[in-house]
Amino acid sequence: MASDSPHQKPLTGDVESVTRISGKKCNDNGIIEIRLVDHPHRYRVRVKVGRGAPKLIELHLIPVENTLAEIDTDTVRTVPLRRLANAAARHIGIDELPFDVAGKYDDLTARLRPDHKRGRKLDDVHYRDVAQMLNFAHECGLSPREYVKEKFSSSVPTVDRWIKVAKERGFLDPNWSNNNGHNVQ
Repeated sequence: MASDSPHQKPLTGDVESVTRISGKKCNDNGIIEIRLVDHPHRYRVRVKVGRGAPKLIELHLIPVENTLAEIDTDTVRTVPLRRLANAAARHIGIDELPFDVAGKYDDLTARLRPDHKRGRKLDDVHYRDVAQMLNFAHECGLSPREYVKEKFSSSVPTVDRWIKVAKERGFLDPNWSNNNGHNVQ
């Protein structure tokens, strides 16, 4: 799930991949394996999806290949339970749908940080989100700045400031505005 673009570098803790291990598609009766960027374990979870937030009802920590990562109290405390539950529920509810339905969802950050809530905090997740939205809008033939402006209910000058910071932090190509939104590969 983490992007292959050099300007869309994954952050520690981002959802790297989600795979169903057991159970039927689009059903919460099975095990989902989740890998997070720079985590020493893979997480196998079972969630209960229903009213409200998804409930994590089973958790397995499995060391990443060729490692003997110890599981101690600090390891258990740092397991991002909400992110794992949300990523598994999203996989069940969206990723396993037929492509024509699943393709309608364009919130790219929700795939990498399903527990991230948009707010006033302008962190790396926010600026990566801005960069991804700009690129998504361009690929869809929309006006990138207007698209981000509408998504965040902000102004064009605010979006321009966010673009500047996204470039500085390496989430967007430094020449983005000069090449009509295309990332230089």
